[in-house]
Amino acid sequence: MHVQTTSIENVGQLRLTDKELMLMYEIGLNLIPTATDFVDYVSSKYQVSQSGVWYTLKKLKKESLVDFMEKGEGPKPLGLTELGMSVIRGKITDVQHRQYHHVTMSVKA
Repeated sequence: MHVQTTSIENVGQLRLTDKELMLMYEIGLNLIPTATDFVDYVSSKYQVSQSGVWYTLKKLKKESLVDFMEKGEGPKPLGLTELGMSVIRGKITDVQHRQYHHVTMSVKA
């Protein structure tokens, strides 16, 4: 089994969709302990398909951004990895900076 690893230095090179970022944000809230319950929650809250949520979760896991228990693995809760926490922190900071910059630009205009 090939495991893809990404170093923290390469975080800026990761390209994440809005859906992936939203799932990572929701996972980071630590409200839902299992992937199955999380898929049910997100599917209901955002009116998206469960299969789409599962696909995205598995993609994020393959990219070492989230971790959760799958069939045949030992018990582990759904959560962000260290890399995932670093990515989401950077993205949130970037969004906050852009929003602040936009407001500043509007006030000066």
